[in-house]
Amino acid sequence: MALEEWDLTVQVESLVSFTSLAYHGCNIKEYYESQDLMSYFDMLNGPTYVNLKRHFWVRAFVYDKKAAQQEMDEKVLIDPTLVDKSREEMGLEPFTCTEIRSSIMGVPIFISQEVM
Repeated sequence: MALEEWDLTVQVESLVSFTSLAYHGCNIKEYYESQDLMSYFDMLNGPTYVNLKRHFWVRAFVYDKKAAQQEMDEKVLIDPTLVDKSREEMGLEPFTCTEIRSSIMGVPIFISQEVM
């Protein structure tokens, strides 16, 4: 599926919404204001870089066992002497787990369950 960055709609949510809590009968904002902790929540909920998120997700792909094997097969097609070699011997990173891979401004980004 081909997507353009501007086709994506990024929904920004606050991690802590004092307005929503107050609406549901839990008005705790004044306790944090009296302790001068609102700057922490401003930082926590703070800027969302919508363009960076779009850039990341448009270029993202799942790197799983199948993709790792395809990467090895491509190396063998380029250099047939690599048949029956390990990933490390081919100059590839070892496959450890399924990841979401992308890049932002040329910097590779990998997300896996181990990161979270």
